[in-house]
Amino acid sequence: MTNIRTASAAACQSFRSFRRNTTLLLITTVLVACESPYRDRGILSKDVAEQLAHIDGADLAALGETGPLPSSTVAPPTPEELAGLEPGQRRLDVDLSEVRASVLENNLGIKVARIDPAIANERALRERAKFEWTFGLIADGGRDVNYEPPLQADIWNANVRPNLNVPLADGGQLDVDWSLLYFNDELNSLDNQDGTGYQSVPRVSLTQPLLRGGGRLVNEASILVAEFGQRRVEIRTRMMVQQYLVDAERNYWRAYGASRAFDISLESYRRAVDQVAVAERLAATRMASTSEVIKAKYLAVSQIGDVIAASEQLRSRSRQLKQAMNRTDLPLDDSVVIKFTSGPELIQYRFVPQTVLDIALRRRTEMLEAEVAIAEATLGIQVAQNGLLPKLDAFGTSAPVGFGTDLGSAIGGNGADGSMTLAFNAGVRLQVPLGNEAAKADLRAALYQRLKELATGQDRRLSISREVYDTVSRTKTGWQLVVATRQAVDLAARAYEGVRVLYEKRASTITDLTQSLTQLSESQRSEAAAVVSYQLALLDLADATGMVPGRAGLSINSDISLPAPESGDPGSDPDAFLKIPPLLEAERLQPAQASARTPNSVAQPIALSRSVVPVSASSRPN
Repeated sequence: MTNIRTASAAACQSFRSFRRNTTLLLITTVLVACESPYRDRGILSKDVAEQLAHIDGADLAALGETGPLPSSTVAPPTPEELAGLEPGQRRLDVDLSEVRASVLENNLGIKVARIDPAIANERALRERAKFEWTFGLIADGGRDVNYEPPLQADIWNANVRPNLNVPLADGGQLDVDWSLLYFNDELNSLDNQDGTGYQSVPRVSLTQPLLRGGGRLVNEASILVAEFGQRRVEIRTRMMVQQYLVDAERNYWRAYGASRAFDISLESYRRAVDQVAVAERLAATRMASTSEVIKAKYLAVSQIGDVIAASEQLRSRSRQLKQAMNRTDLPLDDSVVIKFTSGPELIQYRFVPQTVLDIALRRRTEMLEAEVAIAEATLGIQVAQNGLLPKLDAFGTSAPVGFGTDLGSAIGGNGADGSMTLAFNAGVRLQVPLGNEAAKADLRAALYQRLKELATGQDRRLSISREVYDTVSRTKTGWQLVVATRQAVDLAARAYEGVRVLYEKRASTITDLTQSLTQLSESQRSEAAAVVSYQLALLDLADATGMVPGRAGLSINSDISLPAPESGDPGSDPDAFLKIPPLLEAERLQPAQASARTPNSVAQPIALSRSVVPVSASSRPN
């Protein structure tokens, strides 16, 4: 008995083990079957997958050469050596017209942005196709069997039914179809002869909404919404192109200012090195102490940090300008240095704020976009008002039914065996929602949307007004700062020359000379910063009024044209597909010629008078 129980327990345990193993095998099989077949298809390369899962350590010695810290007794670099800190083994002249043309032709951001209007236009074309006609064809045939007494029949039939669907602009639907039927039957219980016949049924059906859903405005609303979206994209593209041009010109003036700061720092270092030579000569004749030579050397060494900082800023600002221009002859490394041939326009403009504001409110893309949004919201209200109406549709069908033993007699209804009968149907269909809360909610939402767009337009108007007043104010104060800093440079230069002569005659100390040299350098840097700030203020004014820099202007459709997709496969030659014709720069006029020109420029409609300040040697571009 015990052996039986033991054998039974062992059998149960073996069965449970078998069931468990079978279950695990089944689960494993399901998991393997559910595993994605694309895991090892090379979607990510092995190197990329390893980089995602691993962070490398930085071995700086492997990235470049190493060297020890030099001794503090090493002689400081000469001005010629520090002049080599200016990036580039060769110079390349660049002016503002080249910057604008290069940005339009090569900037990758514009190449991407200008595709969006083409995509939006295709979406609008797709929506306009909602009223296209549709042709269809149905053809079938077969055998029907009916053996229920008293009729026992085998019917062979074939049916051809072409149809044409015509959506109407006012919401109706016109359907035209033509059914051609052939049949051959055997009535075994009634007639021993086979029966063959043809049937022709041309049918015209019309459904026309009379209240809700009727009218061209309601049914073309989706097309108008798509066109509003297209206008929005065009406006944003215009905004982006303008912003790229403005940013590129900002980069130009900032790089120009960095170049002037580098020249000023280098010139200050040259003066300091010259003073070291003067102090050493005076000390050799025992007209100055050794401490004055040390102070002069300290002054020179302290200028090196300013030169290095100015050099690094020039490199950074030049790279930003090169990136915006994206020209092959202007690589991002330091192999080419830009020579800025377009100097600052030191002309005083006296703007009338209200006149500038009126132009800005007409031309700013934000206001154009707000007008489009208000028009779209108004359209939404009209569509929602139509939704409040009951749904009343009129419909009708007319179909002349022809029958005959051959196809011609069935279609024409003539002949001995042909017949023609007119079938028609007409009526109305009425649906009245009890409460109509959904349509009322849609109308209230449309009203709120229009209020929102109106408030948004007012808010943008206030923002634009603030920007215009700020930029007009900055042009005024910026010009005053230019005049003041130029006077300070003149006085500081005269003071430095006087102190330098007195020092050589031993009528002043090295401390006085150091202070005078520092004041001259600081005043020159302030003047260069003021000149650049004034150019940026004029640029901000043009941007605040919704205009691109330069007097030539820009046409999004002609100057930045997009080839049609059907003209070729864009993927076969993407460079040719993305090629943009350069912007034609208008002839650059002198201030005297520009004042006699007809008011086509940006500044003339809003400038009452202006005065020209000559460019001094300290502010001329090198």
